[in-house]
Amino acid sequence: MRNESSNHKSENDYDIMIVGAGPAGISTWLHLHKYAPELASRTIVIEKEKFPRDKICGGGIGGWSEYILKNLNINLDLPKINISDLEFIYSEKKYILHQPNCFKMIQRIDFDHALVKTGVNRGLILHENEMFLSFTRKNNKLIIKTNKGTYNVKVLIGADGALSKVRKSMNLSNKPHIASTLEIFSPVNTQFDDEYEKKKIVIDLTYIDEDLQGYIWHVPHIKESKPYMGHGMANFHIHKNKPKANMIKIFNQVLNSRNIAINQKNWLSHPIRWYSKEDTISKPNILLVGDAVGIEPAFGGGIHFALSYGELSAKIIIDAFKTKDFSFKDYGKKIQAHLIGKWIAKCTNIALDLYDHKMDPFEAAREVFTIKQ
Repeated sequence: MRNESSNHKSENDYDIMIVGAGPAGISTWLHLHKYAPELASRTIVIEKEKFPRDKICGGGIGGWSEYILKNLNINLDLPKINISDLEFIYSEKKYILHQPNCFKMIQRIDFDHALVKTGVNRGLILHENEMFLSFTRKNNKLIIKTNKGTYNVKVLIGADGALSKVRKSMNLSNKPHIASTLEIFSPVNTQFDDEYEKKKIVIDLTYIDEDLQGYIWHVPHIKESKPYMGHGMANFHIHKNKPKANMIKIFNQVLNSRNIAINQKNWLSHPIRWYSKEDTISKPNILLVGDAVGIEPAFGGGIHFALSYGELSAKIIIDAFKTKDFSFKDYGKKIQAHLIGKWIAKCTNIALDLYDHKMDPFEAAREVFTIKQ
């Protein structure tokens, strides 16, 4: 998938480069296209992989995702499972939060590809199989080096995930806030997995009592048009002074309880970065978005965070080109004043109390997952 344009000074001269064509990067471009189409036409997106490409993810579209997609005039017709019940477990107790169609479970390989195709159909310049390597500064611009060439840009957007190479190249002094995860996918076993039939998501907080600063999830999933389950766990470890949970032991217990025999070497693992207001997330001419910035450390957030980062960053970039001020020195403050920053701040406080046994787990669940206008 590749779309070229002649609306720039030379082959490798662009106003903006976005590194990463996941939801955050494509959302940034789509919002640029909506609010400043000429600027979008002078933007290039590079992606280290080739579409369609998969990502490890439960695949839940929730939160305010639908509002952002509607604002972008996007209606993705994808195979999905509509979820109306979230079941929370703590010890021997259960709490069910019923909200009609609060989540749509999709395949990330389908969602990301559809989002990219939407961009390409609107004029997105996309280079696949191209990897960001480094940048240098020259005359108030950036010289970007990739595995395929060198580019001159005014603004660089790091939308390349929790282990962002753009972020690493910025040499920030931030302390890392990285959550560990484990995940497997398995065919539905009707004896143990009623989530698929009942169209519900299960979030198990029981293992907080075994030092897990996170939770177990069981989600119905579509994989190659067949009924599957996603089983996983996250440990945010927001309290650094507390003992670390034995994730392998706990996950083995969880899988055994469902009669799932998948060798540990076949477990999937990926990091999640969570955001702190103390983090530096920009430098002159450079912004981070999406997982390169981070999500919330209570339950992790999701695709709606990525889409929101795209909307906010696009408006900030447009303003920078109007004022010719590319310092981005107030980017952190603008995130904190935005819905996404306020939500992360709220969830951070919840996480601090929840994973320190100072908050009832079901109360925390209601606070985070109850849909409010």
